[in-house]
Amino acid sequence: MKTKSLDYQNLKFVGLVAKKSKDFEQNFKILTEIFNSRGIEILLAKDDKSLDEITKKTDFIICLGGDGTLISTCRKTAATQPFVFGIHAGRLGFLTDITINEAKDFFDEFFKGNFTVEEPFMLDIFLNKKDGTKILKIAFNDAVIMRSKPVSIASVDAFVNGKMFNSYFGDGLIASTPVGSSAYNMSAGGAIIYPLSDVFTLTPICSHSLTQRPIVLPKDFCVELRAKNDEVLVIDGQDSFYMNEYESVGIKLSDKFARLVRHTGRDYFQILKEKLRWGH
Repeated sequence: MKTKSLDYQNLKFVGLVAKKSKDFEQNFKILTEIFNSRGIEILLAKDDKSLDEITKKTDFIICLGGDGTLISTCRKTAATQPFVFGIHAGRLGFLTDITINEAKDFFDEFFKGNFTVEEPFMLDIFLNKKDGTKILKIAFNDAVIMRSKPVSIASVDAFVNGKMFNSYFGDGLIASTPVGSSAYNMSAGGAIIYPLSDVFTLTPICSHSLTQRPIVLPKDFCVELRAKNDEVLVIDGQDSFYMNEYESVGIKLSDKFARLVRHTGRDYFQILKEKLRWGH
């Protein structure tokens, strides 16, 4: 249940996951000054093991980088579900809330309690092995089954709640969370879904049939996908698996969700308008 709250007044440590860049030292100095002035120590995650150790000391993690850094962090910490805040080291992204130059003003407000928390659902991805065992993975944005070679065709059979639903032929198939619907899913012609909705969507990629269309499914539904050729499963553009090594892949909206800290002025529809240049 979504009952956890961020105890911002009693923070002793803050975790930091940072994408290394030429500006890292300067950006790290800015954040260190902000938190040290309040008696808070920054714990820098150097690898997955150190990130696990950090989440035992604090439930507030800052991601300094781009959207990919935030996505990776939410996936890796899905079991503990810390509060995650994204700072873009360059220009503003879809998921990261502010730039590093806005950090001081944001945290001045943050420590007054002026922030909100969004809790978008992620996807459970079950890799069903041929010996009957399962491997669970988490997707923040999407899980994509795609052809592995430019000259090949992806062929995917889809079962919904155990019943045959559809066969997809083309470049592949995207299963997307609501928060991921404005990423690859949107590029493939899928619907943009409000990020806090409890649904997920299946969107064909360059289907060989004009009748194939995206479909939105409710939270309790489970989709099983079986590939026939040499397709590859790609999770959030970060992990890949050859489908011929598995019997099938199960996908459902997870009970796990990310806890994203937001500034109070964040307007999702304004971000869409600006990024997609709606009204221009």
